[in-house]
Amino acid sequence: MDFGALPPEVNSGRMYVGPGPATLLAAGAGWDSLALELHSAAAGYDSVITTLTGEWLGPTSTAMAAAVTPYIVWLQATAALCEQSAMQATAAAAAYEAAYAMTVPPPVIATNRARLMALIATNVLGQNTPAIMATEAEYSEMWAQDATAMYTYAASSATASTFSTFAPPPQTTNPGGVAGQAGGVAQVTGTQAATKVQSTSAHVMSSVPQALQGLSTPGSSPNAGLAQAAMGTEASVGTSGATAPVSALSSLTSASGKGFAKTASAGTAAASGVATGSGSLLSGGEGAVFTAFGVGSDAAGLGAD
Repeated sequence: MDFGALPPEVNSGRMYVGPGPATLLAAGAGWDSLALELHSAAAGYDSVITTLTGEWLGPTSTAMAAAVTPYIVWLQATAALCEQSAMQATAAAAAYEAAYAMTVPPPVIATNRARLMALIATNVLGQNTPAIMATEAEYSEMWAQDATAMYTYAASSATASTFSTFAPPPQTTNPGGVAGQAGGVAQVTGTQAATKVQSTSAHVMSSVPQALQGLSTPGSSPNAGLAQAAMGTEASVGTSGATAPVSALSSLTSASGKGFAKTASAGTAAASGVATGSGSLLSGGEGAVFTAFGVGSDAAGLGAD
């Protein structure tokens, strides 16, 4: 479009009936508000990262900071672009206002055209010729003035409408991180369960020699070792069987002098039974030990079920 080829009525009419600078000024205010919010968000992110990295040290902290830093940079860069867009919108509004001020008001143009028509209508003897020429010269100046205003406005608008490209936010997370985290949790859970089972089995097996050692000492109670081997089962399960040999040995010390020989022989037989039982326990394995102590294999946590 060549504004110089258009009469001033067209150029001035378009400038005066347009939407005006209100929308451009509103757009500039919106861009400024968005820029402030982005700057605030970037400052908030930076403050949080600084606080975390000051108290949270290690490779995980470094990885977290490295992942968030590009996003903070993007926020700051986008805020700067928003500020630039606000300035350009304001510049476009200023260009419009300047062009509006340079444009000849439509009523002035209409007055010029009306006066020309009147001069022509009354120019019977040519007496209005100088006035007609002056009126046409004035109209030509209006034409040139409007054309210049529109050319200037077009150039200023072209500069103000050149916006920079907004980049999308960077990827700060690993897309496969959720699946990897779920797999890692499952692996860690399985490893912990297997370790607990192995530890329990080793603890139970190590309690067997302790129980046998308790039988070899009169007056000692193998009950504590069995309670640990049973892993929290009631201690009364093995109390009656485990304390029977000890009770037999303790009865030797409470015998009276009158029946000492008879009691001693009975005590000797009981002690012999203890020794014989101990030998059978050693030869019969850990199952015989738990049976002799009154603790079933399922009470110790070793049953088939």
